[in-house]
Amino acid sequence: MTKALGTALQTGVTASGITGVHEQAGGKNAGGELKFYYDKDYNMISVYTADKHKVYSFEALLESAVVDKEIGDSITINDTTCVVTRWDVTERNDDVKRVSIGARTVPDISAAPGS
Repeated sequence: MTKALGTALQTGVTASGITGVHEQAGGKNAGGELKFYYDKDYNMISVYTADKHKVYSFEALLESAVVDKEIGDSITINDTTCVVTRWDVTERNDDVKRVSIGARTVPDISAAPGS
């Protein structure tokens, strides 16, 4: 798509980088939790973030060599290790297989005690 007039806008679908998956639609969003803290008079005094992560979703076509994933499997999206939260394959006798992928980043647990 080529801009004809006006402000240049972002177009297209960002590639996931997953081998054998051809994105047709996609998205990402910032996940996590905000915690609000108040004084005794219920005036907000602080806001903290917890469990900050990114959530990815893709609708894609699958090459025949791609092995289905399961919830909890690790996949790499754009050089970032993620955990699969959804892998829904749609099959039709008159169309190619399509997959709906959900994934999220996870905190770095490699430095956790006992790991």
